[in-house]
Amino acid sequence: MSVLRVERAGPVARIVLDRPGRHNAQGPQLWSELRAAGAELSADQDVRAVVLLGDGPSFSSGLDLAELEPQGFLHRVAHAPDDRAQELIAEAQQGFGWIARAPFPVVAAVHGVAVGAGLQLALACDVRIVADDATLAVAEVGRGAVPDLGATVDLPRLIGLERALDLILTARSLTGAQAAELGLALRAVPAGTVVAEATAYAETLAAAPRAALAWAKAATREPDRERSLRLAALGQLECVRGMLGVSG
Repeated sequence: MSVLRVERAGPVARIVLDRPGRHNAQGPQLWSELRAAGAELSADQDVRAVVLLGDGPSFSSGLDLAELEPQGFLHRVAHAPDDRAQELIAEAQQGFGWIARAPFPVVAAVHGVAVGAGLQLALACDVRIVADDATLAVAEVGRGAVPDLGATVDLPRLIGLERALDLILTARSLTGAQAAELGLALRAVPAGTVVAEATAYAETLAAAPRAALAWAKAATREPDRERSLRLAALGQLECVRGMLGVSG
């Protein structure tokens, strides 16, 4: 059975984590399906924004504890040779990694619990709109592990090195309201409105042409100034030619 579903409504698509009975706990199947959904939507020229959310009471409770059992993901990683273990972790990272490269903005609608891998998935998105009473934590270090799905990159980019280290090393929890105050989320809203707010925001973004969205996102996400300016220039050239009907 699939553990997520893809829904389309005009230029805004939705990726819905679909394990509500497990609070959308994660494992290799979910990561694989996320990669496939990202590839499918990236290839669809009609999609100009995506909302990522969790069905049921939570966004995502993080890694499924079943992955610690024999034949589970972490058990396989621990018993694999070093090279294969690194490959397995890299495959998991690809479940989130496509978001940064997607030619459209991805908006996370976060409610309930988003901890560990759940928060890392939200952090991988371009924008986060969170329920004010949500619970968020980079929980891995507190459990004797390392957040290896992107938090070590995304948190410093969002809130600076010192605050990122504080959240990662203490594994402390934040409410959605606190996350917004810290700059980890765009804004916090009442829990019952988070999906509607995220969808409305995505619809606003999707009013722009896909090429403009894609190039602006790529240039803004590029940390190197010269490469960012180069991407902005390339994007501007494509957009201006499109507006004026000039072929490249």
